[in-house]
Amino acid sequence: MLESRPARNELLAWEKTEEGEVRITVTRQETWKTRLLSKLFYIPEKRTITLDEVGAQVWQMCDGRNSVADMIEGLRDRYKLDRKEAEVSLLSYLKTLGQKRFIGFLVEGAGKAGSGGARRGKDASGKKWKR
Repeated sequence: MLESRPARNELLAWEKTEEGEVRITVTRQETWKTRLLSKLFYIPEKRTITLDEVGAQVWQMCDGRNSVADMIEGLRDRYKLDRKEAEVSLLSYLKTLGQKRFIGFLVEGAGKAGSGGARRGKDASGKKWKR
């Protein structure tokens, strides 16, 4: 896990604000369920998620080049955390981003038969990201 390289979902629009925050825009998926529910309840077409300074730094490091281990070291240095504290916090945050399909994890050797790793455009389970 520490050698995997988190990569942002390329289908998400995002921008960095002057305050150092990151705003991610998530567009509602058009499925029969959402069309039905949107007739009964208000479901916005888009929603915006704002990441604070620390979340924004992690988001920007999720470029597919930085390993999780590199990210831990970067957070340790910047926020003067011990290794365990930085590791537990970062892994929990990355897990949340992964579950929401905001990021996927690139693994060396992904694409070779039986490697089981994720590739760009897929999440850690190998499922494709949806628009």
